[in-house]
Amino acid sequence: MRLLGYLNGMRPLDWSNALGFGVYACSATITPIALLVLLKEFAFDLGSAGILELSRSLLIVFALLLSGFIAGRFGKARSLAFSCAVLSCGLLLYAFAPHIGVVFLALAIVGFGGGIIEGLINPLVQDQHPDDSARYLNVVNGFWSVGVLLTMLLGGKALTYGLSWRLLLVFLAIFSLVAAVVYWLFAHQERNREPQPFASLARQFTSVCRDRLFWVFWLLMFLAGGAEGALTFWGVSYLQLEFQVSEQIGALAIAGLFVGMVMGRFLFGILISQQRLLLAMALSSTLGAAMVSLIPYASALWTVSIIFAFAGLGIACLWPSLQSYAADCLEQDETMVFILLSCGGIPGYALSAWGMGQIVKYSGFDAAFQAVAVGLSLLVLLLWTTKGLSKRKQDLAPG
Repeated sequence: MRLLGYLNGMRPLDWSNALGFGVYACSATITPIALLVLLKEFAFDLGSAGILELSRSLLIVFALLLSGFIAGRFGKARSLAFSCAVLSCGLLLYAFAPHIGVVFLALAIVGFGGGIIEGLINPLVQDQHPDDSARYLNVVNGFWSVGVLLTMLLGGKALTYGLSWRLLLVFLAIFSLVAAVVYWLFAHQERNREPQPFASLARQFTSVCRDRLFWVFWLLMFLAGGAEGALTFWGVSYLQLEFQVSEQIGALAIAGLFVGMVMGRFLFGILISQQRLLLAMALSSTLGAAMVSLIPYASALWTVSIIFAFAGLGIACLWPSLQSYAADCLEQDETMVFILLSCGGIPGYALSAWGMGQIVKYSGFDAAFQAVAVGLSLLVLLLWTTKGLSKRKQDLAPG
C-alpha cells in the first residue's frame, strides 16, 4: 500500500524520467550482453573489451559537464528530450556500423546523449520532490534496473535464438525516440524552468568544485559506480565463460543481480526516510561487499545467481541515495551537485569495466571480484566519515 501511495505521488515528469532511465539502461546494457558476439565479429580480446565502455563513458562525462549549462538555458525536460533524440541517433549508427571505428563513434554519440540523461534526470526528480527526494530518487532509479533486467532477459533470449544484435539496437533506437517525444510533451510541467545566465552557472560550478567535502562524496560515487559497472559489464561474460552457458542462460542467471537492484531501490524508496540514509547505505554496502566476495566460491549456477541477487540488493541504493544525501550535507546548488557527483560515478563505472578486464586477463575472475569487494569495503569506511554532516537530523534508530 505504501508503494501505491508513492506511485500515486509521482507526476507525469516522474514517469517520463522512469522511461528515460529505462532507455538509458537499455543503451548501456546491450553491449555487455552481446559482448562475446562483438568480440568475435570485430576481433577484440577480453582485455580490450573494456575500451568499448570507456569510449561511451568519456563522452558521458563530457556531456555531464555541459548538461548543467544546457539545462540552465533550455530547461531540464527539454534538454532530456534532446538527449534522448541524440541517443536514438547513436544507437542507429551503432546498428549499422561496418567496422570497429564506426562502433567507437556510435558509442561516443550514445555516450553524449546518455550523459545528459544521467546528469539531469535526478536533479529533475529533486526539483519535483524537494522535501523527500531520496524516496522518489530510489523509485525512479529503480527503472534503470528494470531496463537493465528486461534487456538482459529479452536481449539474451533474442541472441540465443539467432536475432541479430544489430536489430536489437534498431528497436532500442525507436524506444529512445519515443522517450524524447514524451519528455517534450510534458516539458511545460517542469518546476524552476527559469533560464539562468552562464555566469551564474559558472559560479555554481566553481563553488562546488572548491568545496573539499564535495570531493569526499565524489570518491564515494566513484566507488559506487565502480561496483555497479564491474558487475553489470562482466556478469554475463563471467557466467558464460565459467559455467559454459549460452547468452540466454547467462542472462537468466545474471538476472538475479538486477532483480536484487530493482527490489533494493523500490524497498529503499518505501522504507527508508531521508533521516536514515547514512545507516541504511552503510549496512547495504556491507551486504554488497560480503556477497561479491563470495562469488568466486560458488560452484553451481543457481548458487551464483542467488549471490548476485543479494549483491544487487546491497549496491542498489548507492547511486541515488548518495546524491540525495550529498545534497543534504553540502551548502551548494543541488542541480550542480547532482551533475558533478555523476562525474564521479560514471568514470568509476567505466574504469571498473576496463580495470576488471585487465585483472581478468592476467589474474582471472576470482581476483577481479575480490577487488570489487575491497572497493565496496572502502566505501563503507569512507561513508562513516560523513556522519553528522547532514543538515537534517540523522536518526540512526531502526524502524
